[in-house]
Amino acid sequence: MLMHLPPDIAARALLDEFPWVDVMPAAARQQFVHDFARAFRASAELGEWSVLAQTLGEWRSTAAVYADPVLAEQLSGPIDDDFGPVHEPIGN
Repeated sequence: MLMHLPPDIAARALLDEFPWVDVMPAAARQQFVHDFARAFRASAELGEWSVLAQTLGEWRSTAAVYADPVLAEQLSGPIDDDFGPVHEPIGN
């Protein structure tokens, strides 16, 4: 299984299926492989593939941030502004 392979080999195997993995730095790719393997196992045991689908969606969004250097810098830095009050969620 993927968790038993060296992280760089597992990442290369997943790159064929998920080419957006290539835009992430090595540490993020390693974490993706780990998260993918855990979500896959959990989904298989539960027979509920939404767990894996959510993990893939979250990592795809992460890759999109890494693909945009300006956005990555903005989201990585400290937040110094006050963005005003937070409204209570609808439906609560």
